[in-house]
Amino acid sequence: MTGAAVIAANAVNGSQKTDASYDVCIYGATPGGVAAAVAAARSGATVLLLEQCAHVGGIVSGGLTNTDIRKKGAVGGLFQEFVRRVREHYAKTYGADSQQVKVCRGGHMFEPRVAELVFNNMLAGESSIRLLLRHRVVAARVEGADAKEREAEPGRRFDGAQPKNVGEAVKLTSFIVEDLAQPGSRSTFSSRVFIDATYEGDLAALAGVPYRVGRESRQTFAEPLAGRIYMRFGDRNPLPGSTGAADDGIQAFCFRFHVTKDASNSVPVEKPPGYNRDDYRAVLADLRAGKTNRLRDIIQLYEMPNGKFEVNSNHADGVTSVSESLDLAEENWTWPEANREERARIFRRYWSHNEGLLWLLQHDREVPQNIRAEALQFGFPKDEFTDNRHRPHSLYVRQGRRIWGEYNFTQRDGDRDRATGLPKRKPDGIAVAEFEFDSHSVTKFDPAYPGVREGYIFVPHEPIQIPYGVLVPQRVDGLLVPVACSASHVGYSTIRMEPVFMALGEACGIAAKMAIDARVEVRRVNVLTIQREILKRGGVILYEAQSLRPDGL
Repeated sequence: MTGAAVIAANAVNGSQKTDASYDVCIYGATPGGVAAAVAAARSGATVLLLEQCAHVGGIVSGGLTNTDIRKKGAVGGLFQEFVRRVREHYAKTYGADSQQVKVCRGGHMFEPRVAELVFNNMLAGESSIRLLLRHRVVAARVEGADAKEREAEPGRRFDGAQPKNVGEAVKLTSFIVEDLAQPGSRSTFSSRVFIDATYEGDLAALAGVPYRVGRESRQTFAEPLAGRIYMRFGDRNPLPGSTGAADDGIQAFCFRFHVTKDASNSVPVEKPPGYNRDDYRAVLADLRAGKTNRLRDIIQLYEMPNGKFEVNSNHADGVTSVSESLDLAEENWTWPEANREERARIFRRYWSHNEGLLWLLQHDREVPQNIRAEALQFGFPKDEFTDNRHRPHSLYVRQGRRIWGEYNFTQRDGDRDRATGLPKRKPDGIAVAEFEFDSHSVTKFDPAYPGVREGYIFVPHEPIQIPYGVLVPQRVDGLLVPVACSASHVGYSTIRMEPVFMALGEACGIAAKMAIDARVEVRRVNVLTIQREILKRGGVILYEAQSLRPDGL
């Protein structure tokens, strides 16, 4: 594999030993994890980066290559470096005036293999980063007030309002890692600061961090968009049937796979094992009713370089009234807390459903002939995901656990300051959330509510500062969490974009080394020094648009 060298853990099968100690240990080579590793290394730290998968880049190298960002000036730093490297790759490979450069739109649209190449190159440029792929953390060790090290008790789940008592304060000191290529082979790594960059918050939970899963009620944090809700796409007014009630629901997942019309670079879509035509009864009902007559009404297709298209689930947006698409709601609710085997089962179910929809659109006789003909032009690119039958290796986990941190980010953080009319400024702001409050559906389509899907919200807001406190978990010292950070369901729906995760990861990498140098816990570090370093590196901690929406939130 190109990029950073993958170094196997020197563990004897079935035994456990103490491996090296690092300044910073990071779990999860997601974009946020890569940014954290590079930022820490450039600050002078020795870094260990662990990843369960065989690839770096998370869902971005897994297919999410249509960058979710509106105001491109709102995120800088390592995200902008990533974008620049993408653009330079296409210019160097195909020429500055090539179609590939044009289609990549300044580096914001790209192929999955190019995303992984760029992430690997960013890691390879830092000699103090050690990357271990196909390794997972299986346990964590902590130190309590008695200064004795012990295995951590798993974090407790607290849904609803912020808990009053989260338990004894502890410090994360080491974690135990299994080499997935050698089951039973385990190593222990110690570190001065840890960063959990997984989508699910797995390390945080193992270390004892309190967390929540699911939706808060409308009353919990006075969030108008919270709880059970029906809304028109892009509107801000809940429809009848919206109760605002809390539940265990998280927004739907899907795959962000790529397809191509280039027959020389294409493998066919297959009828997957477990195919169930009844999964698509809402789509077929729309087709019978004549509500849908184009392929792009049912799935979204984004043009990428080299004749490829990224596929996403479509939504009912006033132009199309499609009832269902690739999002498979409800069946992912257990994912955040699930074990490895259960996640593998959900992964297979989602892929069977997603490839099954594409196969149905190509072959089912109840699908109009014009849609079948267009869909049949597409296959999976031969040069993508070459170690996985050209199918993506990552499921789009839009939401996992969310820690309870020093600050809890909610919809109310988007409120304006009454004195200035501007979004409220935060003295410890370290990044900006500028994308809409965007949650995909949470429950399955109900014909009693045509044209909408329960839980789907898409509401614009002005750019919001994200405070440092969302990264700092309650109870556990020595740990930062840039991805499964501290937010309500609604608040998280604007944070959950990969450019933002990279900004938060970069802030974590900087903060980790600063805390080490100052010999303080990460919750005690001087945030002003972090802010200054973020700005020095081209990052953004405040973004105020030239024109504000007159209706606010």
